[in-house]
Amino acid sequence: MPQSLANLNIHLIFSTKERTPYLTPAVRPDLHAYMATVLANLNSPAVLINSMTDHVHILFNMGRTITLAQVVEDVKKSSSKWDQDAGGRTG
Repeated sequence: MPQSLANLNIHLIFSTKERTPYLTPAVRPDLHAYMATVLANLNSPAVLINSMTDHVHILFNMGRTITLAQVVEDVKKSSSKWDQDAGGRTG
């Protein structure tokens, strides 16, 4: 067999710290776009990103060369840093 193929879709859900309602409708589009870029850079492209005020749902295609733990860590860490760099615009 010349190549192996994989298509693994992951539905990731995580909440804001202490489920504080930070994610207002005004900031969601920018945050979603940022998280989609992070996932693309991890070769795990986003299929759909949506959120409520206190949590995020992400459906993405899992990359073959990275662990799920690393994807989750990078997305959560970078989105938290995005908020801090934006001066806490979501808080």
